[in-house]
Amino acid sequence: MINPARKSYRHHQVNSNTNKRVRRKVKKEQLISSPLENDDKDLTPHQRRRGLDSMVSIVLLLCSGSLIAMFGWLSMLFICNPDQLSWLNRILPEWAKISLSHGEISQTIPQIESYLRDHGKIAGEIVSLDGESKKSFLLPVLQERENCQLNCKYIVEMRVYQQSINSKLKSESELSYDLATQLPISGPEESFVLAPLGDTTDDNQDPLPLTKVGRFEGGTPSPGLWFYLQGQRQQGTNAIAYGHILHYNPQQTNLRLMLSWTSPKGQLPEWQSITGKAKQLVVNQTIGLEPRLHIYQVKPVNPIQLEEISLTPPALKDSAYQNALLIARSGLWTPAFNWLEFMKTQRQQPFPATAQAQIDLIHLHSQLTKIQADKSWASPSQQVLANLIDGRWEKALQVFEASPDNAQEITTLLKADTGRLWNRVEAALKVKPNRSEVKAWGALILAAKFGQERANSWIKNQEGALSREQGSRGVDIYGR
Repeated sequence: MINPARKSYRHHQVNSNTNKRVRRKVKKEQLISSPLENDDKDLTPHQRRRGLDSMVSIVLLLCSGSLIAMFGWLSMLFICNPDQLSWLNRILPEWAKISLSHGEISQTIPQIESYLRDHGKIAGEIVSLDGESKKSFLLPVLQERENCQLNCKYIVEMRVYQQSINSKLKSESELSYDLATQLPISGPEESFVLAPLGDTTDDNQDPLPLTKVGRFEGGTPSPGLWFYLQGQRQQGTNAIAYGHILHYNPQQTNLRLMLSWTSPKGQLPEWQSITGKAKQLVVNQTIGLEPRLHIYQVKPVNPIQLEEISLTPPALKDSAYQNALLIARSGLWTPAFNWLEFMKTQRQQPFPATAQAQIDLIHLHSQLTKIQADKSWASPSQQVLANLIDGRWEKALQVFEASPDNAQEITTLLKADTGRLWNRVEAALKVKPNRSEVKAWGALILAAKFGQERANSWIKNQEGALSREQGSRGVDIYGR
């Protein structure tokens, strides 16, 4: 028989041993899992302060070392090549600005001219960058072509000079200048200059000389200053003007070539308010009665850019808008603008800025073609051409049918078409295929160039296509 007291004693002893083992295990886990917490509890406030002070001292020591190294590096640059520190002038006060030399010592204007002569170059006419004062100026550097008798000098470099800090108390004749920046210049290739005329070949890739420099005045976009370089080239009856557009940023002493330009009409680019609140740069490449204007917007990226307003891609996915731009690209500016104006009356919200820029480009061309079509021309062929360019198909037919003499002269005009009139016919019929006046002019062009049989075949194909697509599509963009 088992003694109950003995059984109770054994049970108590087992429980006691189990509890001891559990307590030892928990204590061990606590020591393993959080030794830092236990150590931290053992630290006195004085010891904690000393540890924090040590960490702060290490951080300060590292920062001080970095600053010393940076100042040492800047000092070496200031001694060996101060031009690399030009960016500091943007934040330094006027009295502390760093004098820049770009490898040249400060020079007076006569010394600059003499220096360039010694290097086989010629100093051009100074263009002031800050009004009447001569704190900074733009200097074209020219060279002279060998075996040349007329217009022999051409621009090879543009330089910006700034008044030397050390010469501010001297008289005007003793003022010296530092070279702030320079830009090598090469004229645009001959193929680029002649491209609007279609007179380009693989042989004309040589750069053409630039002989003039000028500053755009009167409300040019900020920031900075805008300049043009110009040359001239006679090609047949066209006195072509061409050149580059330059931009100078005084804050960064940065002179950049923004774009090249060419104008068969011999016109300089102009800053005009075409779309939005700012001005845009307009390059006129009109040939005869065909208007062709390139419009560039200033984009305020860093550095700023000139971006052309293009009709591709269309700014909206709307099919009517895309059709309007399709006929505009073919040269039917007025019908396209009329269509877009109708769309504007149907919209509850204004067009986005990108779409409005495309519309304003079309409107500018439309204004020119309307003026030409409204004009009375002595020549029937010119009257017809002006009407066709403006999309006045029926009025052009009336002139054609007025007399046999008119028909003969106009046939000669159509035979010489290089595709611009035919592109208008195709675009107009693609948008609205049942226009009989347009088909009549398509047949006349084909008959003049390839004979009556070709014209009859084309008319037959057009009638077949129309029977497969009954009715007109969209809005009547031409009107009557």
